[in-house]
Amino acid sequence: MARIFFTQTQNVELVVEGGEPRGGSVVETMVWMKSLNELGQEILLAKFSDDLRKQLVEYSWVKLTPIYDSLAYKKKLVWFTYRFPKIFQVFRDQKPDIIYSSIPTWHVFFIAIICKLLGIKHIIRVANDPDVDSTLMPQVPRHQNWMRDLSYKLADLVIAQNKFQFETLKRNFPNTRVEKLFNPIELDQRFLKPKKRMEGYIAWLANFRHQKNLRLLFEVATAFPSETFKVAGQPLNPLDAETEEFLDKLSALSNVQFVGVVKRDEVLEFLNHAKFLLSTSRYEGFSNTFLESMVVGTPIISTSSVNPDGIITDYELGIIYQSAEDLKRVFGDFDLASYLRKSHNCIDFVKKNHDHLALGRMLLSYLN
Repeated sequence: MARIFFTQTQNVELVVEGGEPRGGSVVETMVWMKSLNELGQEILLAKFSDDLRKQLVEYSWVKLTPIYDSLAYKKKLVWFTYRFPKIFQVFRDQKPDIIYSSIPTWHVFFIAIICKLLGIKHIIRVANDPDVDSTLMPQVPRHQNWMRDLSYKLADLVIAQNKFQFETLKRNFPNTRVEKLFNPIELDQRFLKPKKRMEGYIAWLANFRHQKNLRLLFEVATAFPSETFKVAGQPLNPLDAETEEFLDKLSALSNVQFVGVVKRDEVLEFLNHAKFLLSTSRYEGFSNTFLESMVVGTPIISTSSVNPDGIITDYELGIIYQSAEDLKRVFGDFDLASYLRKSHNCIDFVKKNHDHLALGRMLLSYLN
């Protein structure tokens, strides 16, 4: 049995009372944690020492481990003078076999250094395409990208979500071991049933920010006035100007309903009653909402820029479109038989390729 230490403190939001989880990486990381725990590994999770919330009983298998006080010593060099030494001490005392970093930000550089100093294996999981292609987020300072890239060089294993990430990492870091693993999901047998009818609303599920492209969502909703769009999510503050503008415009449309944040245990039900899941994102790694939609047999509508490894087209899991007008044209040729076939394909694909235990075993095989 290995002791695996997950460093993403945002995951604490899923395991404590009153938690407010945000972001796909939090969801994905929790599924990896569950998978590895069910396969017999010991799971540790970093938390801030000033976070005194009570741990949920159902997550008692997670060993919450304080790393540092998030409010202490808020100075420019805090990582060097306080956080780095505290994390070093925690890793040295806990003696994990593996450190798992869920999001390769510049902070992971410090984790990578500590792992080298202590001789601990370090895994980095790529969370999104900009993690390997800085041109997708040009606002990130160059020195932060440089520190992230050094982390890749120091890592024992970097895991990509899709072919684009894998090939980019292999090209840029030829001396680093890189593997590709699709995102895992728990297969809830209650929902693994293909659709029998083409009915319901069009679901959109994400946090409101520039990446998710609310401009395109507005254009699609405007192009389909007879369809109901249920928009789930919340703003990530501070809002960028474009997102703020089109949130206001979407609010004025009679066929758009904002349903707020959908709780984690209600996501599958929300998608199960949808006719389609709509993605308008400018880029993604491998969206967890795609997997959740596939589990319930709800086909996916996505842009050509968000079609990981071409699976939506290659396996007929939904519709790929270029613009709102292009989607109108495609919808005109869409019939019930095609819809039911895509629904069946979604169930079949997710069962064969995304089972959390099967992927957990693959990950352990890489570590061994």
